[in-house]
Amino acid sequence: MVRVTLPSAYWCHVDYTNPEGVRLKPRSETTPDPGRAVTWLRETARDIAFTLDHETFGTVWAWLGDHRGAGDVLTALRCGQPYSFRFGRGEREWTLLARPVSVLPLAEEEKPASAGACRASP
Repeated sequence: MVRVTLPSAYWCHVDYTNPEGVRLKPRSETTPDPGRAVTWLRETARDIAFTLDHETFGTVWAWLGDHRGAGDVLTALRCGQPYSFRFGRGEREWTLLARPVSVLPLAEEEKPASAGACRASP
């Protein structure tokens, strides 16, 4: 039996729950680098922070300022553990998520036959 190991990557995603049912444009990224996954989480949190109420903004800003915590997230991802960060108030809640995933490699394109072999006879 042949064992095939799929390449690993990190899937980053943000979810938003709200009582009004407002649909937001989905944001996600898949990257082979756990450091890039942490950067994506932090950039997304920073982008969202400016739309939040004062208290929730403070929570997110404190999370962004926790550089040791960011290192812990990186370590967790490298060890194959998912990470999520939730913030919000009441029924309005944001969840930032990064998790290790396996990815299927893209199929290689077939090379066309030589031009001479494809010519029609006169």
